[in-house]
Amino acid sequence: SLITNIVSIAVLLFGINFNLYYFLLLRKFKAFFKDEELRTYIGIVMIATALIWLNVSGLYPSTGKALENSLFEVANVMTTTGFGVTDLTVWPLFAQVILLFLMFVGGSAGSTAGGIKVMRTLILTKIARNQVLSTLYPHRIMTIHINEQPLDKEIQHGVLKYLTLYVFLLLGLTLMLSLDNNNFMVVVSAATSTFNNIGPGLELVGPTGNFCMFSWFSKLILTFDMLAGRLEIFPLLLLFVRDTWRKF
Repeated sequence: SLITNIVSIAVLLFGINFNLYYFLLLRKFKAFFKDEELRTYIGIVMIATALIWLNVSGLYPSTGKALENSLFEVANVMTTTGFGVTDLTVWPLFAQVILLFLMFVGGSAGSTAGGIKVMRTLILTKIARNQVLSTLYPHRIMTIHINEQPLDKEIQHGVLKYLTLYVFLLLGLTLMLSLDNNNFMVVVSAATSTFNNIGPGLELVGPTGNFCMFSWFSKLILTFDMLAGRLEIFPLLLLFVRDTWRKF
């Protein structure tokens, strides 16, 4: 139990933006703890762990064991480390869906984790909030601030472009995988897991499960999925653009 908790905390540290550790070296503790992405990251971990803990507590002999496994799996999924200590296939659907959402979010920007990243999720949330408020106050100038600094429009547009490519590519890959498997959660979790470089899928028969049930063609799709996610889509897609090769 102690080892599991230590590993969970250690893994969560790898999901933090590594630039913030430089602030710690410079003893700029205020800048470290005031970082908006860090606070959002910690908040997501705490809320997701609490919700999963309440949902799976009946599956374990003690509430402490349920909390331990909930924190470990949240840390594992958000930081995309690929560890596993429990069989997720026996967890309720509610807990599995939360983990599926965490696969999309991933860790912080500037960390070793995959996913959309907490920073992009934070920016997208603020963009959505501003769009809702703009319908109530059409003449009001809406700005987005990150760490008390205004966010450039070009960065906002870049995040929206990335999200568009992310969604369309993931939907296309999921559609192709559905030709090879009729289980919705298996297909979605496999595509999401590889695209975000998580490791295990939610319905792949326990923590030691693998992708052996898929055909060789689906495995090629999953390989492309994994490379696209790790390279953050754009570099890999540029290989299929004719203008890229005309420069050589």
